[in-house]
Amino acid sequence: MKDNMKPCEHSLTEDAIYKEVVVIGNGPSGMVTSFMLAGNVPYLKEIPEDLPIDEMLRARLSNLPAGQSLYDVDLMELAEGLEGRSQNPIPLLMDNLLRPCADMGIQADSLIEWRYDVEKQIEHIVLGRGPPGGAWHTFAPRVRTLSPGAWLTLPPHAARGAQRLSARAVANYCRRYVHACRLQRYFRCGVVVNSVTRMPPALGSHCHYENCPLKADYCVSGYDEGEARPFRYACRRVVVACGAGDRANTLQPQVARHALHSLAAVERAVNTLAVHESRSPPSVVVIGSGVSAADGVWMCLRAGLHVRHLHRAPADALARLSPQAYPDYCQVYKMMCDGPSGNHKNYTPYPEHIIVDVQTLSTDLTDIEDYALTLKRVKLLNLVTNETTDLDVSLICVFIGSKPNLYFLQTNFNINYDMKMDCECVKPVFKRKIVEKQCFLRNHWHYLKSVLEQSIQTCKSKYLNLTEINGNTESKCVNIDCNRLDVISCDETKIDCECSDPYTNGIGYGLDANKPVDSKSNPVAIDKSTHEMLNAPKGLYALGPLTADNFVRFIPGGALALVSHMHKDRVI
Repeated sequence: MKDNMKPCEHSLTEDAIYKEVVVIGNGPSGMVTSFMLAGNVPYLKEIPEDLPIDEMLRARLSNLPAGQSLYDVDLMELAEGLEGRSQNPIPLLMDNLLRPCADMGIQADSLIEWRYDVEKQIEHIVLGRGPPGGAWHTFAPRVRTLSPGAWLTLPPHAARGAQRLSARAVANYCRRYVHACRLQRYFRCGVVVNSVTRMPPALGSHCHYENCPLKADYCVSGYDEGEARPFRYACRRVVVACGAGDRANTLQPQVARHALHSLAAVERAVNTLAVHESRSPPSVVVIGSGVSAADGVWMCLRAGLHVRHLHRAPADALARLSPQAYPDYCQVYKMMCDGPSGNHKNYTPYPEHIIVDVQTLSTDLTDIEDYALTLKRVKLLNLVTNETTDLDVSLICVFIGSKPNLYFLQTNFNINYDMKMDCECVKPVFKRKIVEKQCFLRNHWHYLKSVLEQSIQTCKSKYLNLTEINGNTESKCVNIDCNRLDVISCDETKIDCECSDPYTNGIGYGLDANKPVDSKSNPVAIDKSTHEMLNAPKGLYALGPLTADNFVRFIPGGALALVSHMHKDRVI
């Protein structure tokens, strides 16, 4: 909604900006949330009689008047009983309306019409490290998506196309989406968010103006990477939409320092190896049993490299794929199932093996890329027979999953928390003249404190990101088994120890509050009807992979849930 009244006389300090909503993350989750917050409202269209949608959903929709806004209905009631590939009901509902009968292979028109309503605008800002599209810009450009193109479009675009797209095509689509939907003014890219803290109680918070800065509950601070300048946003609500793949899972440090963990880095390394003439193709070790590992295997085989594949049993995600639509993944799946007796060209599987040691055979190291590409001797251990095998390889590629980076969230949000060190960026207008006459240090205290806090948090995060995985010998972990290799199994090498950073791992926010947040096994706990975070104060929301919606097609439903709740909450 838009506040058309004369602005109130309350303001912020010079280094703070007020927005009603701050969205952290500018990938598909942040993009579609911004589209709805910008005043685009979903209305129901008439349902064709011959469209074979869920009968119970059809019955419930038939009870609504024509042209009903989805912001004004009980979304949980409409979503009752729906089943699909999401565990969240409103994303399932939205997917059924945007892509009716998609799982049946039918490409039907959307059942939703989008209309712009200036009164439904909610002032917001979307913050992201890179260009709009988030992680899509970091993927290997030629890697193809798992979802067909029709499942990757965002509202209000029509869902069309059964072909899989390249990561580059999706990244370019995301760039164009922001301009096509005229959302540029809501996006601030090239920034890093360092903290989300509670605002101290402000005097005069009884102000009756809708967008009074004194009503802000949170302070979001960070810095601009290009200009090296800090920023602060005071806001009433925060949407955490930063995805769940910022940090790759790694092996023990003596292996991780020799390995690459992203497909983009592997693609660059593979291209370098492929151009060197050799009588026999260079050997590459690929570790993992999921979709990303299959991408890595296929990428290396296409470049003519010899792949040594360490894996567990093939992931269920590979087993469910159709050979017609996914011939590359199904070929890798077949090679994994065939085992050592398969006799596939340039492919040797090593099921139930782990790496126990890596030795560099060359001392000519100039940079990290050379370090990863240097010839290495790898010692493998067969967990079944306890036999060891030595291999000379040029590259080690590790794809054993990833996790989010939630270091900017407090783990001690509490109403009784001491607010003295939290964001203090609100000041009444009648204090302006007094504040302006203060000394230089007083006037710039918030700026200096912000720079210091950001530097400490950045250094802390970078250090802990390197040492939080098993094998940390410098963190004085209380777990005596932290460095033991004999408790590791194949490509699942994470050991439960207490040397990981709760800020980075998001401990306290998952379904199991005692474990780190993981998009598959321990997503962020949310109120299913609103997508508000359950283990956090009111006004914090999460959607997308953080809430286990790992497919783009389900993300609009999470945005609908939280934006609808914001509108209803403002009316109340």
